[in-house]
Amino acid sequence: MNNNQKVMKILRIILGLFLITYALNKFFQFLPAGYGEMPEPTQDFLDAVAAYLPALYIFEVVLALFLLLNKWTPAVLLVLFPLSVSFVIFSLAKGDFLLAWPAILVGLINVVLMWENRARYKPLFN
Repeated sequence: MNNNQKVMKILRIILGLFLITYALNKFFQFLPAGYGEMPEPTQDFLDAVAAYLPALYIFEVVLALFLLLNKWTPAVLLVLFPLSVSFVIFSLAKGDFLLAWPAILVGLINVVLMWENRARYKPLFN
């Protein structure tokens, strides 16, 4: 295993651990977290999708477990990409850019891992 593979493995594990911690925290509240103050349109959006959030968090746990077990990683990263983009947009829409770093980190790790697996995505675009 070369250094690049080791770095990608570490990034995959970090992404999986971050996702599982974030999702489980929404159920068990073991870390201080909250959405905080946000603009009214952002709050309206959150209120509109609140009923679907538990399903999203369960989905995140499943994706995280696949990443941690290194099962179907390229497919999981592809499925996770729109979620990562929405996390970044939601975090930036709240207006506090300093608190958006976790979403930005998740998005960047996802993009880096997808770039590393880009050869596996080529058949999708031929």
